[in-house]
Amino acid sequence: MAKISPWVSQAKEIPVEMSSRIRLARNVRELPFPHMVKDEEMTQMIETLNDTLSDFKKVDLEELKFEDKALLVEKHLISPLFTERGRLSYINDDESVSIMVNEEDHIRIQAMGAELSLDEIYEKASALDDRLENRLDYAFDDKYGFLTACPTNIGTGLRASIMLHLPALSLGNRIQRVSNNLNRFGFTLRGIYGEGSVPLGHIYQLSNQLTLGQSEEGIIKSLNELKERIIEEEIEMRSIMNNEHLIKAKDSIFRSYGILKYAYTISLKEAANHLSNIKLGVDLGYLPEDTIRFQELVQLIQPAFIKMRLNSLNKEYVSLEKAVAEERAALLREQIGGTI
Repeated sequence: MAKISPWVSQAKEIPVEMSSRIRLARNVRELPFPHMVKDEEMTQMIETLNDTLSDFKKVDLEELKFEDKALLVEKHLISPLFTERGRLSYINDDESVSIMVNEEDHIRIQAMGAELSLDEIYEKASALDDRLENRLDYAFDDKYGFLTACPTNIGTGLRASIMLHLPALSLGNRIQRVSNNLNRFGFTLRGIYGEGSVPLGHIYQLSNQLTLGQSEEGIIKSLNELKERIIEEEIEMRSIMNNEHLIKAKDSIFRSYGILKYAYTISLKEAANHLSNIKLGVDLGYLPEDTIRFQELVQLIQPAFIKMRLNSLNKEYVSLEKAVAEERAALLREQIGGTI
């Protein structure tokens, strides 16, 4: 049975803010960008990475099945794009740091954490970046900064992001207004898997869109300031729900609790929305703090995790889609404490 990343299982549950990530895009000076580079041209770079990252687990994507790749995506260790054209990945012990080789750029360094500040996570990513730069000649221009395959990443090559649980803003139809305001300042709200993905369980990824003409410290400072404003708006909306729409809020929360406690089949979208309601109920004090581990369950109900669970149980089924929906419901019944 697939296990969630140790850094997620060890994280404390707090309202609104779930986790943070720093991603650095880097390229090797003498090589064409990934969409043009040939395998034989990358041999020296890969040998250098193998030697420099000997303390990381090396994952060859060509040796993985589709389900194994999907599992890495669901853990946020690789991107959906990387499953299609990626080469290698390097992952540390607690799966809080990973390096993708030949995604959109030659090297994508990312560090994640649930209880660390963005500044602390950046320090982890930057230390690894320095370690690699000592062995590789990065493509860097004195005027433009780090050169990347996509113009939007030129400059610092840094994308900082924060996962936020925003059920009150979502249910109160304020998300679009918040998103529009962010776009004016070069920031965006996306789904849990970044660009092109949709929000799941009212979870949004707040990130910067621009990397040129700004320092790493400036990007992180601005993102932190915007995060605090969004959290303030979410808390304000929760207060309105708690006071002006108390019965409606409680009805929605406890309906979700009842459904997950007793359902025998459930889709990913429905399960995520009900988990979101229950997490909101915990944050508002309607339910005990140990009712659910929200961040863990949002990962465990994903398709690849459920398929791995099915495989480990050696269950026979006619329809995989039905079996996944039924097993997802069984997992949630176990976790919520209802009928097995």
